[in-house]
Amino acid sequence: MLNDTQCLNFNDGFMAKAGSQLKALSGGMELLTLLSAISIAALFGLVHAVMPGHGKTVLVSYFLGRPAKITTGFAASVILVLAHVGSAVVLVLSGFILIKRTIGGVGRAPTLETASAMFIILIGIWLLYGALRHRHHHSDNTNGLTLAFATGLVPCPLTTFIMVYAVSNGAIAAGLILSGSMALGMVTTIAAFAVAAVLFRDRFFRLLALTAGVRERVGQALELIGATAIVGLGLSLLLGR
Repeated sequence: MLNDTQCLNFNDGFMAKAGSQLKALSGGMELLTLLSAISIAALFGLVHAVMPGHGKTVLVSYFLGRPAKITTGFAASVILVLAHVGSAVVLVLSGFILIKRTIGGVGRAPTLETASAMFIILIGIWLLYGALRHRHHHSDNTNGLTLAFATGLVPCPLTTFIMVYAVSNGAIAAGLILSGSMALGMVTTIAAFAVAAVLFRDRFFRLLALTAGVRERVGQALELIGATAIVGLGLSLLLGR
């Protein structure tokens, strides 16, 4: 995991590179230039998502706490990234007046950050309630996908930078291409964490297949721990503001 200084240097380097790529694309969508920009943005998104944040802890906590399919873990990752990147794109394209009213810092939207944190807390409380009642989750899709969407509501600061730069220089199409490419890389990383959590839980319970009583108690304990972790993460996001 990269430290704070490395993260800042990496982000600054990408923003400088993104600016030069947007300038190049604004002059014309040449194939080699376009492919280069897409590759750089996708690679950055992949590495950028390894850094702290981006909802990895929330998804891992959720999928360790209850049974799920690999497809659900992947779908949750896609929804999270689409909400994270898409909210930034919508904010910028909806107009600079809206951005000035809602953004408290570069690439941040306090109202959405608060809503996201509160939504995560509410979902965590609901999951905790279910765990305490020890209800079996025959369908985890709705809770997992809703949690992913709530977590991703906070706009991506770097996508905000790309789109503001693109709009300012009349290169909206190029900005959307770079944002989409970066999102693709981010999905790859975040999905790896979510799917790993799903597989780990599945393999772990197979080891306990011969001891149903232990599996039942451990399953309830994991549900409680996962739900409590989600509530705690939501509270830390809310109080950290």
